[in-house]
Amino acid sequence: MEEVFEEIEKRIKRLEAEIELAEQRLKLLEETGAAHKYRIWEKRKDYSEYYLILIALWLVVGMMFLYYIKSRYAQRIPLSLTPYVVLVVILISFPLGYLIWKSMHREAIESPLDYLHKREKSARIVLNEFYLPLKEALKKQDKERLRLLADTLLTNLSLAEAIENINEGNPKIMAYALYLYISRDKYPNLKDDIEEAVALLRNKPLKALMMSLLEKS
Repeated sequence: MEEVFEEIEKRIKRLEAEIELAEQRLKLLEETGAAHKYRIWEKRKDYSEYYLILIALWLVVGMMFLYYIKSRYAQRIPLSLTPYVVLVVILISFPLGYLIWKSMHREAIESPLDYLHKREKSARIVLNEFYLPLKEALKKQDKERLRLLADTLLTNLSLAEAIENINEGNPKIMAYALYLYISRDKYPNLKDDIEEAVALLRNKPLKALMMSLLEKS
């Protein structure tokens, strides 16, 4: 188990360092005024959608105005609206296409400020809701707390997302490993399942935990 606790300590220290680094960078962005510029840029991005909608409405209103003129003065002004209708449709398709594309790629467009906030928040969640409880439960060999932690990996969406954000592994496989660990005495013939978990796990502390079971078998 010594190697397991060493791996847990490494992850705890790495996450603490990442939180501290993110906080320092965010503080630096605030002090240099860069954070304020990013917020202004984000607001301008939001306003751009309204500008495009206004342009589209303006084109539609213009088309309706032309239709009004044609219907009122059809005998005096022989005006065909077909070219204008085609032009309006083409012009409206550009802002409409951009808004659709933007809504589909909204998550992919991320400012450095958003990225730092997400990394800092994710690291804090994984540290406080997974590694610290895992360390305490393993020290006390508290199976009930380990079971609860495994359940949390499957049901707590914010924890699962945070784990994936900072590349700590697959929450479902991590939960599977914990279930195997707490079932080792009740079901002794789990060697094949443990080997499978070792092959699938990317989380080093839990992989070390599974390896410790193989050494005992």
